[in-house]
Amino acid sequence: MFRGKLAAKFLVLLVVVLGFLSFTCAEGVDLEKIVVTPYRYGEFLEKIASSVSVVSSDDIDNSNAENITDTLRSVPGITVSNWYGNGSKVAVDIAGFGEQAALNVLVLVDGRRINDVDLSGVDWSQIPLEHVERIEVIRGGSAAVLYGDNASSGVINIITKKGTGKPKVNLQAEYGSYDMNGQKLSFSGEVDNNFLFWLSAGRRGTHGYRNNTFNKNSDFASKLEYKLSDILLLHLDSGFYTSTYSLPGALYQVNIDQYGRRYARYGDDHVNNKDYYFVLGSKGELSGLGCLDIDFTYRKKDTDSYFLTSGLYTQRNKIESYGINPKYTLNNGFLGRDNKFISGLDLYRTFYNSDKYDQSNDSDLRNYTNINKTSISGYLQNEFSVFKQLVLLGGYRYEVARYAFGYHDNTLPPWNNPDIDSKIKPKMEAFNTGIVYNYKEDSSLFIDINKSFRFPEVDEFTYNDASWQQQLNTNLKPQSAINYQVGLRHTINEKFKINLSLFRMNVKNEIYYNADGGPTGYGQNENYDKTTHEGLESSLVAKLNSWVIFSGNYSFTSAFFDGGENNQNAIPMVPRHKASLGVKLTLPMNFIFNLTGNYIGKRYFLNDQANAYSQLNGYMIVDTNLSWHSKDLTVTFGINNLFNKKYSEYAGVLLSASGIYPAGSKFYYPSPERNFSLKASYSF
Repeated sequence: MFRGKLAAKFLVLLVVVLGFLSFTCAEGVDLEKIVVTPYRYGEFLEKIASSVSVVSSDDIDNSNAENITDTLRSVPGITVSNWYGNGSKVAVDIAGFGEQAALNVLVLVDGRRINDVDLSGVDWSQIPLEHVERIEVIRGGSAAVLYGDNASSGVINIITKKGTGKPKVNLQAEYGSYDMNGQKLSFSGEVDNNFLFWLSAGRRGTHGYRNNTFNKNSDFASKLEYKLSDILLLHLDSGFYTSTYSLPGALYQVNIDQYGRRYARYGDDHVNNKDYYFVLGSKGELSGLGCLDIDFTYRKKDTDSYFLTSGLYTQRNKIESYGINPKYTLNNGFLGRDNKFISGLDLYRTFYNSDKYDQSNDSDLRNYTNINKTSISGYLQNEFSVFKQLVLLGGYRYEVARYAFGYHDNTLPPWNNPDIDSKIKPKMEAFNTGIVYNYKEDSSLFIDINKSFRFPEVDEFTYNDASWQQQLNTNLKPQSAINYQVGLRHTINEKFKINLSLFRMNVKNEIYYNADGGPTGYGQNENYDKTTHEGLESSLVAKLNSWVIFSGNYSFTSAFFDGGENNQNAIPMVPRHKASLGVKLTLPMNFIFNLTGNYIGKRYFLNDQANAYSQLNGYMIVDTNLSWHSKDLTVTFGINNLFNKKYSEYAGVLLSASGIYPAGSKFYYPSPERNFSLKASYSF
């Protein structure tokens, strides 16, 4: 093992050193043939030392997707858990992290981080599907070198639309089951080949499948790009998003038996959310000595949670984040070979404030929490072509995070509950080393070894004691993983293409929530001893003829504990088997028919680390749609869950009695039954 690590570090050092001998800016490449990879610059797919999937604009248009996570359901190796079925609370899992999946996948929009620093994860509904040009999924920890924290099991990079060509207006409307309706207006184009613009505004709402599962939101976004000269480009991205959504709670089997699957235990709990951001950046060539990009980012998110039925305190959270991200890229031949080098700094400063009030008196502040997080990191990575068919990759990142905690409780005198005032400064590193062999056009083999990590979220350090007073667990450690990945991308001919990859992740100090943990047994975030995540992902695309396209994929994931009291037990909420099948028919008179089936296998319930209970049943969901195109008008009618399957994407079990529910009671988040949608889009 020691020799293997030494060899990997030597390869990283060798490839990186070659990067310092490069002296020109990265040249443009054909956007139709590349993806934005973990390298933070465009690269041809066949040169990527990682398993990558791309959800194209055609894939999005031909789906029944109502939000971004719906488009990911058919991607190999990804499991989606939509708690309430309305898009307000969704977890996307890569490589089998179960309950903590959302915290181990880094989500980017045009390279901008949108993961929150707290346990709320990613609010996927803040990114309207109409904004999306394509989605890139990079599996494994190879992206940790260039993106750092949260890129433990993979990165999802969402590329949004930008203005091109003659100015045009696009109108969209959609209607569907559960009183779903939405409208969108966008205006985009370019002026004199120097100024590109894209502006969009819209709203969307649904009452939801279950009682009290409404989700209403509105948004505005802009994307402006101005070319000052041949060597300097400026861009400004901004967005504003508001939403109101409900929190119906989970249902126990006794609730379902008595009231049905659409019942809500909490009929009035809801959340109001406001979120806005802007990104100001520049990209300039340094007179043949490379390219320098600098982005300045700002984001503010206000979330007010009202627990009117469940009886908890009213909670008002504010998160304010600043970021500075300079990046330097070089692309030059070395010894007659292609060579690309990238280095940069990432600096983020985040202020997290959480105030809790008596629900009957909004002015009665019960306690408040202030946590500031500062992270600074440096990275470098180099890609060297030994010869045309063989590419070596190496990179390294060092990241330091500083947490400053502050807590005050107004309900008890200071001598019973003193203020919390503490600081910690964890440090982590990542590396990446890979080899890609292009044995023929559009076909390649790759091997990648890397290290990734995740710092705890700011509120993962906190827990409640037996008196429900907040305490701080500074013993919680950052999580790290050594990842191995080998894969094949093979084009049989112009009609058939297959992908196959194998992976293994050896995770140390994986962070999870122990429902019976903590010094008083009331629950606490802790570190597992060791875990292993391994499996395979495969996919096939077959263009049988000009009007029939078949696609399919299968994934096997084994995520288990490696040591400790749960040794060799499966990690809860991770299915071992996942498969997808799809058929697209291009019919006469501009009609297109799509049929997609997604299978999710059995998995253990949330909290069942001991694997002591039966598993949550697997399910197969079939969706279909028929669309019609005529010049600038597109109309699509879709049916989701065609065979009306009754299932739950997320469920758990109580380890200890809670109120009237005894230990061992299982709880569910029922998913929607058969439902319909109608979408129309017109451009002029």
